Amino acid sequence: MIMPPFFIDYKEEVKRLISESYIPSDTVSKEFEMTTDQIVSNLSNILPQNSIDSHMVYEALMELGYEPKENTPLNYFWYFQRI
Repeated sequence: MIMPPFFIDYKEEVKRLISESYIPSDTVSKEFEMTTDQIVSNLSNILPQNSIDSHMVYEALMELGYEPKENTPLNYFWYFQRI
């Protein structure tokens, strides 16, 4: 029997990894904050190299209901809270 090629949707995998442990937060209730590049770097320790980029992480976070917040002028962070 011939199996169809296995394809992983890495954006969905990013969303799954984040949503299993975290929810969006605000500046008051945040447990930690990260830039998009920091998130890409952290997820690159789990996912295959070059499988994700900042654009994909940005889209995934927006789809999960996160909103980037401006910490200082033109310096944006994503705020997280553990579930």
